[in-house]
Amino acid sequence: MGLLTFLKSLVSSTETQSASPLPTEQYKGFRITPDPLLEDGQYRVRGVIEYADQTHQFIRADQLPSRELCAQETLRKARVLIDQQGSGLFK
Repeated sequence: MGLLTFLKSLVSSTETQSASPLPTEQYKGFRITPDPLLEDGQYRVRGVIEYADQTHQFIRADQLPSRELCAQETLRKARVLIDQQGSGLFK
């Protein structure tokens, strides 16, 4: 990726993410916040899982064509992480 493309993605990502807030979900006592990352016209799965005062940020290779679809996939992937690792996410 060229420098210009990288800089455009940073600006575009900031502008798009401020457009409308995405839903936060409570799941088994954890709070999941999707944070799709705009890269080359697609949205990469990225989010935050919180439990009490602990935070786990994650990013995945998956890319989707829309911010809303990416947010839904981020929530799904986060639920799987919680089911598999529970509070072990924070070790």
